[in-house]
Amino acid sequence: MYAKLLLLVNCLLFALLASAQIDQTLQKLDTYHAQHIREKIYLHLDKNDYSAGETIWFKLYCTTAPFNYLSNMSKIANVELISPTNKIIKSIKIPITLGLSIGDFNLPDTLEEGSYRVRSFTRWMQNDSVANFYERVIPITNGRSDNIMTRSELVKNGTENMFQINLKTIQGAPLINNSISYTLQPNNNKEKSGRLKSNDNGTIALELKDDFKGGTLSLQFLSLDKRRILKSFVIPDPNSQNSIQIFPESGELVSNILCKTGFKILTPAGLGKKAKITVVEENQTTIADFETNSLGMGSIPLVLQAGKKYVATALFEDGSSTSTALPPVLNSGYVLTVNSGLKDKIAAQLSATADLVNGKDIYLVAQYNGLVFHAAKQKLNGADILFNIPKKNLPSGVLQLSILTDQMVPIAERLVFNYNTTSTLLPVAVELNKSSFTTRDKVMANLSVKYDDSDTSRFAALSASVVNLSKVDSTTDRYYSSIVSELLLKSDLRGFIERPNYYFEDLTNIRLTELDNLMLIQGWRKLDWKNYTITSTTSFLPEKGLTIAGTIKKTARKAVVPNAKVTLIPTSNMLLSVDTLTDNNGRFSFDELLFADSVKFIVTGDGPKEKKRVDIVIDNPLTPPPNPSKDQPLLVNDINTTLLTQLKNSQQFLGELEAAGIIQKSIRLEEVQVNRVRTNKADKNSRNLNGPGNADQVISADELSGCATFAQCLNGRLNGVIFRNGIPYSTRSMNSPMQVVLDGMYIEPEQIDMINTADIASVEVLRSIGNTAIYGMYGGSGVIVITSKSGDAIASSYTPTGILTITPKGLYVPRTFFKPQYDATIQHKLTRDLRTTIAWEPNLIIPKDGKTHFEFFTSDEPGTYKLTVEGISMDGKIAHLEYLIEVKPQ
Repeated sequence: MYAKLLLLVNCLLFALLASAQIDQTLQKLDTYHAQHIREKIYLHLDKNDYSAGETIWFKLYCTTAPFNYLSNMSKIANVELISPTNKIIKSIKIPITLGLSIGDFNLPDTLEEGSYRVRSFTRWMQNDSVANFYERVIPITNGRSDNIMTRSELVKNGTENMFQINLKTIQGAPLINNSISYTLQPNNNKEKSGRLKSNDNGTIALELKDDFKGGTLSLQFLSLDKRRILKSFVIPDPNSQNSIQIFPESGELVSNILCKTGFKILTPAGLGKKAKITVVEENQTTIADFETNSLGMGSIPLVLQAGKKYVATALFEDGSSTSTALPPVLNSGYVLTVNSGLKDKIAAQLSATADLVNGKDIYLVAQYNGLVFHAAKQKLNGADILFNIPKKNLPSGVLQLSILTDQMVPIAERLVFNYNTTSTLLPVAVELNKSSFTTRDKVMANLSVKYDDSDTSRFAALSASVVNLSKVDSTTDRYYSSIVSELLLKSDLRGFIERPNYYFEDLTNIRLTELDNLMLIQGWRKLDWKNYTITSTTSFLPEKGLTIAGTIKKTARKAVVPNAKVTLIPTSNMLLSVDTLTDNNGRFSFDELLFADSVKFIVTGDGPKEKKRVDIVIDNPLTPPPNPSKDQPLLVNDINTTLLTQLKNSQQFLGELEAAGIIQKSIRLEEVQVNRVRTNKADKNSRNLNGPGNADQVISADELSGCATFAQCLNGRLNGVIFRNGIPYSTRSMNSPMQVVLDGMYIEPEQIDMINTADIASVEVLRSIGNTAIYGMYGGSGVIVITSKSGDAIASSYTPTGILTITPKGLYVPRTFFKPQYDATIQHKLTRDLRTTIAWEPNLIIPKDGKTHFEFFTSDEPGTYKLTVEGISMDGKIAHLEYLIEVKPQ
């Protein structure tokens, strides 16, 4: 009796212990989710491809996963444009209000053609992997300053691998005997440079050594009309071939257990390829055969035996084939089989080999980033255990199913895709003012959304674009990810998703079976529960505003200065200064600031004992470096050639805008050398970047005398320079003061009166573009180069302490989209309206009545126009609509 009672007590204690363990695990998951709420970003762009000289217009949506509520966490977003050579060439910060923002990138007409990337993230998102940043590949042509077309390919020349490039003008003339500089950057290897000469066909060929595994190639040369041309190319691994990837449903093949197994066929470029798959035993007995879809994906259930070897062969339409061995079949293990295609539930079956059937508790947890939606327990009393997960309260998107032992050890995982049309989509409709339109016709688009009883806020934000389809290449659709495919799918899978919109072409009847194959093939990942169950602090807090932070140190020392007074003064308005005190580590921070880009600040420091004898060190922003693109297969070469029609259309359109005075063309000035005999009055120690004396005017020391201050000595002596309150301005640019350079150091114009006139050897004035160009952005308003008699005065008696001038990155101010109004008198009227983007409306608000509208004019070109509407409601419902408009000639 006692033994039975003891056994009962032990069973109860074990049950309580197991219950406590799952409760603790679920609590840790809940804590993890609360500390790691995921933000997602989506950018609605006005179109898929661009040309240098055009503008990328975008609307930003920032949501919190998994319900896609508009985020109120982050107030600042970063948006970057990354070049084909993986360099950030444009970066802006934009303010977020209720998860919404707008912005644009003006593409210089000197921009190199190629496959660019737009990347966006918040500071909070930096706590997660950069793979979860928003990213989209943008092909950009250049017909404004680049008239060269290329066609590149890998060529086998005997035993040698060659990368061959043909160069010709847009008119088709080859670049014959042209000297071309190149830089080759192999993957993970040392950079190599050299020169090549094109042959009579305008072709160059670069030999790739046997150990070459891929990389990038940059070219620089002169075109026939002596323009400097830059080109970049991605070179694939010349030894790469079609391949087969195999994914058992739970990560392992287990003997005599039915296991759904995914197959993915990849080309050397990383794209999917359709094929017929045959699985055979080592004795050539056929086990299974099936066909993949157009993206090279497919799956089939297999029952295999341990100790046998199996081979999968892919047969392609051209008659070629490739084979690979299946993973080894294990004698012992688990298999988790999932059916997500049922209407009201997700069925999950755990199968185990006989040696693992122990009668102990087994748990299934369905969660997203720590947020648990379903947890269930069963005893492992047999070879198969079935779990049913009701779909009623599950969000749409990617969910993680995990099987845990009674000791909370994960043993199997499967990602599933859930989709609920009613709770996910915000129905949106459009009604136009007429059934048909002609060129330069007015279109009035009335938008309406249908709120239902579950919508509590009845508020939605939308954006709309209208594009002339006859002027875009349909092949660029592969670059496109809609708001639905981005927020529900692409943002949660870290690998390359080929054609994400393929699965959502019909939003009321998505491709669930193929999405499940995608989860099986590309969504599989190894279990990582340590991140969920270990409480950790986040490195980056949500950005509520801009921050200027730094450290106050004793002059020329590492020692910090606690309790120092730090004042931040915007030069645009001295009355708006703010101050703070440093902490015990000498740290200071001005948080939640809002200021426009290019605003200049003065920072002053005043220590309790040190007074102004302190150094101010400003923190550099922690910007993540450009990561290798997960969309690498979309980074293609020869964009000018591939999108030649768009390039020519863009040339004509930008030419019309230039003729109407709406834009200006960048002029690349060639170097002009003027020789004359003159006496060089500039001091030999001058730090003039053009060389001592190469200036528009030079004042020597003997011309500076009889003045109370240095500014008074210069006032009236410098041609084309006017002093206001001791600050010099060029008469060519009266809005901004001239840049002052003292012994090679940039100082503020207002500091010019700190200089002792007796110590000055020469003053050089740079006002013409030929002299200021070398100073870049600092030379825009002219430059005054001052040289002291010792040549290093700024490093000795003139080094200002306790004061620093900074120009931190501020908030970008978006521009206005150009929209002709042909029923009104306008200043700039297009002779020929050749727009590709016909309309861009980023700020459409749908109030409680569910209605809004906008209007636009068609261009001079008939064809089919596509209206795309996207957006999100406050309840997290996603809106996406594509509507075709036929425009006929007048």
